[in-house]
Amino acid sequence: MNPRILTLIVGVVTFVLGLMGLLMPQFVMDRMLGFAVNPGFPANGVIGEVRATYGGLFTVLGAITLLAALDPASHRVRITLIGLLWLGVCGGRLLGVSLDGNPGPMGLVAAALELIMGGALLLAALTAPSTTPTAAPYTPPIPPPPTPAPSSTTLPE
Repeated sequence: MNPRILTLIVGVVTFVLGLMGLLMPQFVMDRMLGFAVNPGFPANGVIGEVRATYGGLFTVLGAITLLAALDPASHRVRITLIGLLWLGVCGGRLLGVSLDGNPGPMGLVAAALELIMGGALLLAALTAPSTTPTAAPYTPPIPPPPTPAPSSTTLPE
């Protein structure tokens, strides 16, 4: 698949997830994460944390990914970094599966989504065509032909 399209798809998904965290934190907590507010903490502080982490962070990450989609070859390092971040999230989740047990279907779907998002970005970074033009080998200019030396013999008049 085209690296620009892969990066664009991941950027849109990331940006939309971020907007959901910013604008609908309670929905994200209840329906996507399964979080509940501990009565020992202020609800506004917990909701603010969801807005910051799942909203602000992912919105900016999505925006940067979308900007990188304009020219994946020029933004190869940026795309690789974002892909590795997604794979890091997946790795953390899989470590949790190993240490804590099966997270249930939503946890496994989330791990699969994170693996796909990170893998797609790494694939896009690796397959983006190079923007550096291939230079032709250097050929020195051809020297001008030698000019004839003035004759030392004089012709009779």
